[in-house]
Amino acid sequence: MNKQRGFSLIGAIFVLVIVSLLGQYLVRLTGTQRQTTILALQSARAYQAANAGIEWGSFQIINNSGNCPASTTLSPTLTNFTTTVTCLQLGSYDENGTITTFYRIRSQSQYGSYGDVDYVSRTLEAIVHGQ
Repeated sequence: MNKQRGFSLIGAIFVLVIVSLLGQYLVRLTGTQRQTTILALQSARAYQAANAGIEWGSFQIINNSGNCPASTTLSPTLTNFTTTVTCLQLGSYDENGTITTFYRIRSQSQYGSYGDVDYVSRTLEAIVHGQ
């Protein structure tokens, strides 16, 4: 009978180890899901900030008679985001007496520093024409 009691003790320890490993796995999985959700939210914010930079550059070209700012850093109201907008004149062409100039606008928005765990960056480009 003593041998059977020792066997029950080994089984109980085995079950405790398995349950603790399962608990540790679930805690790690929850942390990973939380970090993924946070990065997805920051990525969406970076996209919207970059899109705002494209719209700002388009506004400058259309409303300033084709005046294209070479490079500008915007400070949106989003905390710790920086958005850099660059504009390049691609060229002009004549279409039935109307001269149209094309510009390439590039907007890059980033959060944090490259190499950080929570670093996010989004870049958008658009071609705009002004007269």
